[in-house]
Amino acid sequence: MSDHTEPLRPRVPPSSASIPLPTVSDPDDVPAAPSTATGRDPGDAGPSTRHDRVELRVHGVSGGQAEELLDVEPAMRVGGDRLAGFFRWRRGTDTETVPGVRREIFAWGNLTSGSASRAFWLLLLPFMLVNVAYWMRPGRAGRDLRGPARVADNVYGAGVRLLALSLTVLITVAAAGVGVDLLGWQCAAGLGEECVRARPWSAFWASPESVLSAPGPALVTGAVVPLAVVVVLGRLSRRTAADYEIVSSSVPPAHDPRSPLSHVDFWRNSEIMARLRSAHIAMAVGVLAVLITVPPLLHDLSDGSPGPWGPALAGALGVTVLLSAASVLVPGVDPLWNARADRLCRLLRDITLVLAVATVVYVLWPRPGWVAEGRLPGHAAVLNTLFTAQVALILVTLAAALVLYTADRAHDGVAMRGMAGPATAALGALAGGAFSAALVYQGALWLSGCGSLSAPGAGCLPLETPTIYSWLQLAIALEAVLVVIVAGLFTIRLRRDTRAHVAGVTEDYARSVRDRRTWDIARARALGRMTEVLPAVLTALLVPAVVLGALVLYSVMSGHLMPGGPEPAATAVADRVRVLAQGAVSVLTGVGSLLGGAALVALMWIGRSAYRDRPTRQAVGALWDVGTFWPRVAHPLAPPSYAERAVPQLVARVARMTREGTDVVLSGHSQGSVLAAATVWQLPDDCLGRVALITHGSPLDRLYARYFPGYFGPGPFADLCDRVAGWRNLWRITDAIAGPVRVRSGEGIATVGPAEPLPDPRSYDALPGEARRPEILGHSYYTDDPAYSGALRRTLTELEEAYQGP
Repeated sequence: MSDHTEPLRPRVPPSSASIPLPTVSDPDDVPAAPSTATGRDPGDAGPSTRHDRVELRVHGVSGGQAEELLDVEPAMRVGGDRLAGFFRWRRGTDTETVPGVRREIFAWGNLTSGSASRAFWLLLLPFMLVNVAYWMRPGRAGRDLRGPARVADNVYGAGVRLLALSLTVLITVAAAGVGVDLLGWQCAAGLGEECVRARPWSAFWASPESVLSAPGPALVTGAVVPLAVVVVLGRLSRRTAADYEIVSSSVPPAHDPRSPLSHVDFWRNSEIMARLRSAHIAMAVGVLAVLITVPPLLHDLSDGSPGPWGPALAGALGVTVLLSAASVLVPGVDPLWNARADRLCRLLRDITLVLAVATVVYVLWPRPGWVAEGRLPGHAAVLNTLFTAQVALILVTLAAALVLYTADRAHDGVAMRGMAGPATAALGALAGGAFSAALVYQGALWLSGCGSLSAPGAGCLPLETPTIYSWLQLAIALEAVLVVIVAGLFTIRLRRDTRAHVAGVTEDYARSVRDRRTWDIARARALGRMTEVLPAVLTALLVPAVVLGALVLYSVMSGHLMPGGPEPAATAVADRVRVLAQGAVSVLTGVGSLLGGAALVALMWIGRSAYRDRPTRQAVGALWDVGTFWPRVAHPLAPPSYAERAVPQLVARVARMTREGTDVVLSGHSQGSVLAAATVWQLPDDCLGRVALITHGSPLDRLYARYFPGYFGPGPFADLCDRVAGWRNLWRITDAIAGPVRVRSGEGIATVGPAEPLPDPRSYDALPGEARRPEILGHSYYTDDPAYSGALRRTLTELEEAYQGP
């Protein structure tokens, strides 16, 4: 791919001149060679101007406190390192990157890690993965698609939204597996006295003298567990939506079809999320009502006198469940249709709640001779149907992604040939299944007191779980084996690539290959290039999902899926392969059970630690900093999108400063660079050309353009260049996140300057007055690099020229 050296001209107000975007040929943008000098350029005085000037920094993931980000602590380190250093009192000029330019910080870290309740978002990981998959379609977004591409785009969105809905149902069914099946049906109503002897605390419920031990009351009481889960998820979604609500600007952004993020309604998602939340709650409550309706209905049918009430209630529940599932497919692009869909979803939710109350009355109706035996009737059938639907939806999404990649590819360089979206959705479904299997199986082990449900010993309760959970435990074990294998291959490749980089390090720094420092730098460069193996890692981690999907498809075609489901994993190979294979499967299933239990314990421990400890909460929040950038348009119960709050706040601040005549340089590090770009795309027309952009350690091209090609890439980046007076992008070869940014121009592809990486470290040997060599910075401390002050000085000059005009 060659660089095009024609200047890319910004979009500026009619009274201003066009300022060329620097290209690779610009000598001021070429990073300095490795040297012994570090720190700011002492001669960096910046341009003279009558305008007020602001450097507005936007931090990346796990941002610290405002004082730390502003670099205004009273003492500053002038030598040494973080372990042992020399300090002096800070002067006013020490807090300015360029003299006379004040610094502001937009601190958004509390949106993901400020509240202690954010620790519990770990349990919403499957929801987040499926929501992210919605935005990973390989085709162009925001265009008037036609023909097969339009059909595939609609099918992709519908498939992901239905898959997201299935995850809500999955967690409801899992909670019902513990509360309704294990505690209510099998323990309280079925085993009674045995349950009381094994678990004395259950006497109030399971004792034969208790009114709650009858099948009907036991089912209704057990339904409190899944109902509480649904209520908590709904309340959390509603509360976070209120916390993140913003007031929309009266002046719309300058929309360009090349940049979907410049659409006026892109960050206004409250209406779509509200109706999706209603649909998910209606679906969860409806499925829960079906689960507790099936046992009494089957008893009434077998008794010969069901009456019209039971079948009519079951039919009404079935219709509302189907309509709730269909309601998530209504697109939200038109305000009128979205308002109608919102009313429909709220109506379905209210109808479902009324039917749920009627279901409780029906289940509690006295039925002499009704006893509970075995597993909860209908539970396994619902679960097996759910897994079948998930496999089908993933296949549909995969087919749609293939059509989009073939017929309407956004740009070259799309990750995994457009299959990253379906792969992420499949991993989300697998994670949801793994969490569900661990929850139900560990709950059964704890309640039964057995060492293993497959070989119950004396004195433990003979509880049963759906057989497909054993396959999910096998998938967990296979995933663990694959992680070990991938880690081993990663280590081998890292060593190989380190050796390959040694020659370049010795050439750049003119040092011996025998020096350990040379190998440390080579290893840092190799680590910085390891992001390119992410597609291969993602593909490897999908193997258990493929195996599980094949099992479901085989069970459907062979007729073994209903009603009880496929054979347990440990016995499925009994008459087909040798005893050794059967033993291996049994061991892997047991390991999967232990790993699932350990994962639940680890999640609870991390959640508890993060709840009490802010640094741990910030580390957990870093995961959401990456995964919750996108609005919740697929799963309304996923963690909220911080960008829905951060981007409008940034737009309002920048717009006000530019209208008051202030030069604004938006400086974004890492994920902050994505927020900065999104901010520029949302600026009104009268602000364009009056803002400059510096991105450092930015994943805009290396990650976002590859995995979200419909929204980022050379086309949208060219539009971004048109909107600013200047753009500099700083990156290092040792940075595993950042890379050069490509933009599309009239004759090819250009690179936002500088095209060459910053040297890291700046000096091979210790600096004068220091006893230690400078550390390798990688993804950190870009603002301390001399190239940063140079980039800021250059962008300020371009802003000055834009204001002065021709």
